[in-house]
Amino acid sequence: MEYRIRHAAVFLLLGAIWLGACAASRPADAPGEGRTSDPGPLGEYEIITLLAQNAIPAIDDSQFQSAAQADGEYGPSELVLGVEIEGEARAYSTDLLSRHEIVNDTVRGHPISMTW
Repeated sequence: MEYRIRHAAVFLLLGAIWLGACAASRPADAPGEGRTSDPGPLGEYEIITLLAQNAIPAIDDSQFQSAAQADGEYGPSELVLGVEIEGEARAYSTDLLSRHEIVNDTVRGHPISMTW
């Protein structure tokens, strides 16, 4: 059942992308109507806001595990983003970053922002 739901969701997403591409490439009804003088190869795009500003909170107080703990929790194929500054290394799970999108951290006294 879960497979069918995911399968249907993928087809709906692809259909929405296709419809959006068709609408973007459609010529305007009258000159200057909703377009600039140089619309480019695919025409104008409208920016649609789906989430309010600051709707996805950043992680500001990072908690890390030791390498031994992380080895027990994450598999060898787990995707992470890593940084190493002056011998201090950090790994940020892309699974966690997919829910927060940004981590504000300090590594060896250097402020960093890890984004995904």
